[in-house]
Amino acid sequence: MTDSLLLKMRQAGWFDILVYALIGSAALLLLGAAGHIQYNVQMNNMPEGLTPYEINQSLGWLAKSKGSFTLVGGAFLAAVVVGFVLLAISCSLNDKLSIESKHRIAKAKVVLQYAAAIALTLVMLFPIYWMIISSLKTSKELLLPVPTLWPREFQWQNFPNVLQRAPFARYLFNTLITTFFIMLGEIVFGVLAAYGFSKGNFKGQNVLFLLVLGALMVPIQVTFVPIYVMVSRMGWINSYPGLIVPNLVSAYFIFMLRQAFKSVDDSYLDAGRVDGLGRIGLIIHVLCPMCAPTLITISIISFINGWNSYFWPKMVVTQDQYRTVAVGVVRLRQTFAGMEVANYNEIMAGAVMAIIPIVVLFLVMQKYIMTGMSKAAMK
Repeated sequence: MTDSLLLKMRQAGWFDILVYALIGSAALLLLGAAGHIQYNVQMNNMPEGLTPYEINQSLGWLAKSKGSFTLVGGAFLAAVVVGFVLLAISCSLNDKLSIESKHRIAKAKVVLQYAAAIALTLVMLFPIYWMIISSLKTSKELLLPVPTLWPREFQWQNFPNVLQRAPFARYLFNTLITTFFIMLGEIVFGVLAAYGFSKGNFKGQNVLFLLVLGALMVPIQVTFVPIYVMVSRMGWINSYPGLIVPNLVSAYFIFMLRQAFKSVDDSYLDAGRVDGLGRIGLIIHVLCPMCAPTLITISIISFINGWNSYFWPKMVVTQDQYRTVAVGVVRLRQTFAGMEVANYNEIMAGAVMAIIPIVVLFLVMQKYIMTGMSKAAMK
């Protein structure tokens, strides 16, 4: 009886989730226990006469966080136990229930799933909501000890004020130009390289592709110094080429396109060659149309990455004439230096204007992102 109940529970979709949650709660409780041990050891060896602040500063990270780990781990453990109990009851009564009762339980599960999804969505969207309402408040209201969830009076003038305090329109134009050419370069070079790695046949093909994959593990923080020196020697500091050229190739997009191209059967290429198509013709008329979801996906991702790029534009640009919008939002803080009250509401207004294009793009094109990701992972 127990074995059959356990088998039914393991076949349920929630069992694996509860197991992972159980492992996570156990890890948190272990960290909490380690924190308590560290706290006791450090307190026993603590010199006498220290103030509470000095004692707190002398404690280790685990000792300071022991209460948080224990509380969160205990809450997760309690939720997991309740989940296992409900799952066991549901599986044991499943055979005894009528068809009508099963339908009701199934509907209740769907309602709970929607409720959980809505709650998770609200949690993830709350920062965006807070940024938007903060951009419509006054500075005094934004700095109140008890924050308001809705503006007392809408301050629409915050948005035109941003355009007056800093050349924000120029920042948007620079971002659009650099993002477009970076996206174009990543697509063109990615398609050509992916064709060679997927449909080509030359010595060292796999070795070169491994080098491309190796580039995925090297962050820009490691390579930006030699790149910056090279860009500086070429005189590209404070210029569009300095912003664009170092970002024209993406190893990740080459990998995605290679996987998509490999999923296309070679018979289509053979048919294209019979019709007189060359390599470029095969790419344009055969591979690209058949892998359109993946191309749309990398175009969207490239646009979002280029629009949100901050580190490299911060390094290579020092003049407002070439600043991008991500750097420009930070630049807004410096325009309020020396003022009695920092205008964080206008900074939020600048951030809202900066994210509007990518939010709209993602909402409109999100289905293509999922389709392209699935296509690229097929082979």
